[in-house]
Amino acid sequence: MTSEQEKPHLTTPDPPPQNHFTEHPRFFFPDGTVIFLVESTLYRVHRYFFERDSPIFATMFTLPSAAGERPEGEVVENPIILEGIAAVDFDRFLAVLYPLDFATRDIASAEEWTSVLSLSTRWDFISLHELAKQHLFLITTAVERIALGRRYDITSWLVPAYTEVCERKEPLTLAEGQLLGLEDSICVAQVRHTIRYSSNLNRHHDSIVALVRDVFLPP
Repeated sequence: MTSEQEKPHLTTPDPPPQNHFTEHPRFFFPDGTVIFLVESTLYRVHRYFFERDSPIFATMFTLPSAAGERPEGEVVENPIILEGIAAVDFDRFLAVLYPLDFATRDIASAEEWTSVLSLSTRWDFISLHELAKQHLFLITTAVERIALGRRYDITSWLVPAYTEVCERKEPLTLAEGQLLGLEDSICVAQVRHTIRYSSNLNRHHDSIVALVRDVFLPP
């Protein structure tokens, strides 16, 4: 689920000058046990969650420190730098780990849950990955599920979503075509034409599913 280039850097460059750091107003806990730096923001959170739920972080935390040096992430002068991610995405990820109210969620939109899906995929947080999928499935369109399924390898979403798009009456909008890309948009148009060809107006749903599978997920 996680490619090599997506893993957190296990060796990091020298951090920028300390006076450029800003402690996060919410996710800098006095009793936190690991300090991360994302962009220019410092986070002090609890190592336990990362170690328990992510094999990638669990491995990272076992790496030995250089002789005479404290492990990365123990002090603000030497945080663990998470490169290649945005602070807003990390905020949304942590909002799921640390909800303000256990009865509700701090995040609700597809964009916010996509941040959680992205980072949980990158770091192999299996349970958070499944949670993000459950929420996104309920609040996204078929076209959006195709785009997310392709990007994050959620193959179980693809055939039902492609089928829904090909069976519906409305053609793709410009925005949907841009989201799918040229190749997928052309294939959707071809399948829709095949389904609507005069001799195939009564095509059974199961045969449409088979056609979609052959076109979009060939063996």
